[in-house]
Parts: sequence; structure tokens; C-alpha cells
Amino acid sequence: MSELPKGFVTASHAILFEEGDERCSVCSELLEAEDEDGPELRGRGLLVWARGEERRYEEPHLCPSCASAIGVSALQRWEIEEDEG
Repeated sequence: MSELPKGFVTASHAILFEEGDERCSVCSELLEAEDEDGPELRGRGLLVWARGEERRYEEPHLCPSCASAIGVSALQRWEIEEDEG
């Protein structure tokens, strides 16, 4: 069996069906479990794309840091576009 070059990882299809802790879709940080005493500290994105008549939606899980960074970046871009008008 040949060795893979450094930086490459292999995985089987089993990883797609693996049940386990959820991770942030951007930075892969482990997301905290829901706490009964307080609010859930997770973000969620929304990806929408179309191909012909078909529309697809995906809601990736985000950690609080990535959710904040993406949200602020989106607001800044929106403001720039409105100023350019």
C-alpha cells in the first residue's frame, strides 16, 4: 500500500453517516450541546442556489464567532452597495 503525500486525508463513505457532535461548517469548531438553562449558542447560515427551475437550500451550523463575522461582513457589503447606489 502506497503512502499518501503529507496534507492529504482519506475517508470512507461511513463518515457521512457518522453520528456525533456537530461542528461549525466554517472553522470545524465543536459546537456546544444545547443547555436546558440558557439559549442555544449557535448560528445558522442559509445557502441558496438554483439550477434551472430547481432551488436548493442548505442551513449549515455555525459557531458564534463565525456567525458574527459572516453577519457583520454581509451588513458591511450591503451598506457599501447602497452607498454606491
